[in-house]
Amino acid sequence: MKRTSAYLTGLLGFGGMLLLASGSNAQAPAGATPPPAAAPAANAARPTIAVFNMAAVMRDYGKAKYQVAMLNKKRNDMSKDLMAWRAEYIKLQQESQDPKVIVDVREQNAKRMVALARQIEDRDREVNKTLNEDATKIISQLYDDIKTVVDKTAEMNGYHIVFAYPDAVTKEEQDSAMVKELKLKPPAASPFYVAKHVDLTGVVIQTLNAWYPSPAVPADAMAPAPAPMGGPAPAPMGGPAPK
Repeated sequence: MKRTSAYLTGLLGFGGMLLLASGSNAQAPAGATPPPAAAPAANAARPTIAVFNMAAVMRDYGKAKYQVAMLNKKRNDMSKDLMAWRAEYIKLQQESQDPKVIVDVREQNAKRMVALARQIEDRDREVNKTLNEDATKIISQLYDDIKTVVDKTAEMNGYHIVFAYPDAVTKEEQDSAMVKELKLKPPAASPFYVAKHVDLTGVVIQTLNAWYPSPAVPADAMAPAPAPMGGPAPAPMGGPAPK
C-alpha cells in the first residue's frame, strides 16, 4: 500500500491509540442551517481559541472507521491471488532445492517461478495503485467533513482560531515512551495543557456522526476500537449537514 492509503490507515490507528477526554462546553451546530448564535460576551479585541484532538476524531468518526475498514477489506480481497502465487512460488523454490528432483523438473519450476514473479509484481502494482487512489478520495472527503463541522462550531461559539492536535488519554498511552518522544519533537505547535472548556473534540465527533452517518463497520473488516474514556460527552445533534 502506498503512502496515501498507509497514511489514512495510520491516522485511524493513531486515533485508536490516542484520545483526549472531552468536556467541552461549546455548542454543537444543529440542523441543516445552524442559527447564528450570539458570540460569547468577551472583549471582541481579545482572540478566543479552541482545540480538538484530530486523533480522537479520526478514531471515533464513524465514516472514517467505515472507510478505512472497507479499504482494508478491499486490499485483502485484491490480495488473494498474490497470497496464492507467493505460496506456489515458495513451494517451487523449495522443491527445486531438493537434490532428488531431476533437471527437467527444475527447469520447468524455474520457468514457472519467473512467470509467477512477474504476475506478483504486476498485481502488487495494481493493488497499490487502486488503494492509493481510493485513499486519496477518502482523505479529501474526511477533511471536507471535519472542516465544515469545525467552521460551523467556531462561528456559533465565537472562536477566532481552532487548532487540531493529536494526543494520548489513557495512563498507558500517556506513559508510552514513543508518545512522549513524538510530543517532544512535534512537527508543529502542540499543546502540553488543554482546559476542558476549550476542547471541542467531543462536539466535533458528535456532530460529524450526526451530519455524515455511515454504515456500521463489518465485524470481519476491523476490530472494534476501545471505548472512549473521560468526562461526559455532549448530546448528539440531529439534522442533516449544511449544504
